[in-house]
Amino acid sequence: MEKNTMNDFITTYIQGIEFKYNDEKDYEKDGHIYCKTCHKQVDGKPLDLFGKTVMIRMNCKCDEQRIAKAKEQEHRNKVLEIKRRCFIEQSQENYTFENADESTDQELLKKVKRYVEKFQSMRERNLGLLIYGGVGTGKTYISCSIANAIIEKYLYECKVINFSQILNDLQKGGFTLDRNEYISDLTSKTLLVLDDFGIERNTEYALEQIYNVINARYQKQKPTIITTNIDYQDITKEQTELMMARIYSRIIEMSVPLKIVGEDRRKQKQKQKIQEALKELSSD
Repeated sequence: MEKNTMNDFITTYIQGIEFKYNDEKDYEKDGHIYCKTCHKQVDGKPLDLFGKTVMIRMNCKCDEQRIAKAKEQEHRNKVLEIKRRCFIEQSQENYTFENADESTDQELLKKVKRYVEKFQSMRERNLGLLIYGGVGTGKTYISCSIANAIIEKYLYECKVINFSQILNDLQKGGFTLDRNEYISDLTSKTLLVLDDFGIERNTEYALEQIYNVINARYQKQKPTIITTNIDYQDITKEQTELMMARIYSRIIEMSVPLKIVGEDRRKQKQKQKIQEALKELSSD
């Protein structure tokens, strides 16, 4: 056994094969090398490599834990990076199924969790969701929760945006914005969430851009989640306006309709605030 002072490695021979180890981390016993911390054997089986017999160091439990932590941290960093690109509001990064309040539609919650679990299959069939219901019932929260879950589970690029924001971006960009490139980048995401469909300006230009986005997703065979206050029956009705008929036709073909039920949370919260304020003002 000899020590190489250049790198603090000791050279020894196991089964007649040269093996190097660091005596600050490992120790030799009964003809094998063990980790000083977890005491797992680290010298492996002899291997024939390019005509020479060598012995490769195996990972001990400590190494495996370090590798697992490094991979976990790398995954977490990627998740945070994707989420920063995904959401308009930073608070939406914390919208999760686990954090949903008790008033959330539990039946819908089960279905959207299942959608995340089956996302690979849904993605292959280009099946998104159309989440519709009254104002303040939690459609945005649910759709953001889906995006967060898919990012964390699959590390897929997602984007949550509404058509009003898209139209504002296109109009403010002026001549400096490549509209085709903007639409292409937006619609290339693995999952696109279009929030509050139906509140945008109902102009010929607006309808054209809405169709461009939805049709691009259709052609690229990428799933889209749409939230709206419009009832599904109204979407499936025959439309007299050609562009609306084309938009609705694409949405119906691309989406599984899910109705969310519940009371307006905004009104509930406002009512609670008023009651708390009145109680505070009435106290001595």
